[in-house]
Parts: sequence; C-alpha cells; structure tokens
Amino acid sequence: MKIYILNKVLEFENNVESIEEIFEEVNNIISISNYTLSHFEIDGDEVYNNFYGYFFKNIDTIEEVKVITKNIKDITKEILFSNIEYLEEAIFEVEVLANEFYKEPSKKTWSELVDLLEGIRWLMDTFYVVDMSDELKYIVTSYETWNLYAKDIYSLKDIMEGIGGIFENDDIAFLPEVLSDEILPLFKDMKDKLDTLVDRKIDKSKLN
Repeated sequence: MKIYILNKVLEFENNVESIEEIFEEVNNIISISNYTLSHFEIDGDEVYNNFYGYFFKNIDTIEEVKVITKNIKDITKEILFSNIEYLEEAIFEVEVLANEFYKEPSKKTWSELVDLLEGIRWLMDTFYVVDMSDELKYIVTSYETWNLYAKDIYSLKDIMEGIGGIFENDDIAFLPEVLSDEILPLFKDMKDKLDTLVDRKIDKSKLN
C-alpha cells in the first residue's frame, strides 16, 4: 500500500505487522511539522476515528492512504471562531435558563443546565489548547486582551466550583442569580474580547 503524507510517499506491506510501523512513521512525520492530523482518506473512504481498528479490519485490501493534515494555525483560528459562535448562542440561552430557574425548573431546564456546564468546560478546555499554541502570536491581535480573556476563563473556573458547592449544599435557589449575574455578563464580556482578538473576515471555508 502507499501512504501519502505531506510531501512524502511511503510504501508498506499489506499485513498486520505493518500497522504499528505505519502509525509510528506517520506520527514521526507529523510531530516535526507544523501540522496536526485531521483524518485519513483510505481508498476513497474518509476515516475520522478508530484509525487502528479500520486498518486492522481492512489491511489485506488497502491500496492508497492519504493522511489529511491541518495547519496548526488554521486549527487554532477554527477553535476561536467556534468559541465566538458558541458564546453568541449561549448568551441568549443563559438568559432564558435564568428565567426558568427563577420559576419552577422542568426536566428540560435541568438538561439545558447540564448542556451549559458542558459548554463552559469546553470553553475552558479549548482555551488551554489555544493558549499553548506556538501560533497564538500570529492569530490574536493583542496579547493584553488575550490575557484579560484568560482572566475570564479563570473566573469561569471559579463559577464552576461555586456551582459545585450549590449542588453539594442543595442551594439551588442561588442558581438563577449565578446564571444572570455571573455567567451572563461574563459570557458577554468574553465574546466582546474574542471579537476584537480574531479577524472574523477570514474565509472559514478554508479551515475545513
């Protein structure tokens, strides 16, 4: 089989023993590049997960593998665009959620709260990914503003810990106040900062 990765073409035997060597070589090439793995295109099929399992199952018939990579800079931009879009939607949803908790929360309300907490965790996780990227200096327009955004992320962490305390003490009466007075203004502030940090005029279709 032939493996196409960046500007290289690798050849391997179609046997199970080759699989470990394939992944080792692919990882080595990517690790010294400015790219990261997106997915594999294997004989025309796009494979986004369980790579090893796919190879193991089809090793006898695989002829051509294209290793699809993405530039780290583009992925970093893509993450920030996703953050902005999430915050735009979440601002409205938090307002609605706060009003529902001021009344009698339904099962749907609790489910939406879980979604919100997962969204906050995602915002925090993606921040750490972007903050560690060597490409950050080429993407954000101001380190000073980025550092202020970082403070917002740490404020979110404090809020999450506070919500944990609310659940532990069964003080759900405080939830609407946390949503409307803490999370909502923080989300608005975070979105405003990201809007100034990232050039949204960039064609996002090029990032896919």
